[in-house]
Amino acid sequence: MLRSVVVAAALALTPQAAGWRASVATGVQVTERAGVVTVRTGQGGGADVWRADAQPLRGAYVVRATLRKLGGRLHEGYGVLFGGRALGTDSARYSYVMIRGDGGLLVKKRDGQATTVVRDWTRSDAIRRDDARGRAENVLEVQVTTTELIVRVGGAELVRIPAGDLHTSGLAGLRVSHEMELEVAGFVAR
Repeated sequence: MLRSVVVAAALALTPQAAGWRASVATGVQVTERAGVVTVRTGQGGGADVWRADAQPLRGAYVVRATLRKLGGRLHEGYGVLFGGRALGTDSARYSYVMIRGDGGLLVKKRDGQATTVVRDWTRSDAIRRDDARGRAENVLEVQVTTTELIVRVGGAELVRIPAGDLHTSGLAGLRVSHEMELEVAGFVAR
């Protein structure tokens, strides 16, 4: 089971490379070089990561990224978040889609400290599994319409969920479990 990140409401958000912010003050490193963002999380927990200058998204939009897992355990997830409000506080609320090294996909939403499973871990052949070195590369896309959310990995549609079941208006970013190293290329939120 994924560990929740507990963040105090008064926590000063950690500014990271190129204007990225992380929801925890220690144990997370975000760097950016030539448009590729690298996120490293420690043992203390996972993190939400977003651009400091991100603008809220509403209506129809797409969040897409090429996710390259460079290190971490098989059953720890990583992916994108969207519909974010009050990120980095105890009252954070957002939805997120994560994948993991065994080919699993998860859709959840967060309301403060509570998280609700919208679609539990389900394996798909469209998700590239970890290789012998614990690495994998997947293109994850979340398309939000006025009526539904469509999740694609590597261009293959994996799930459709009614938009009303999720938080869809707000900031977009990344969600990375603890003890992971992830490269993110081509992050798009528009």
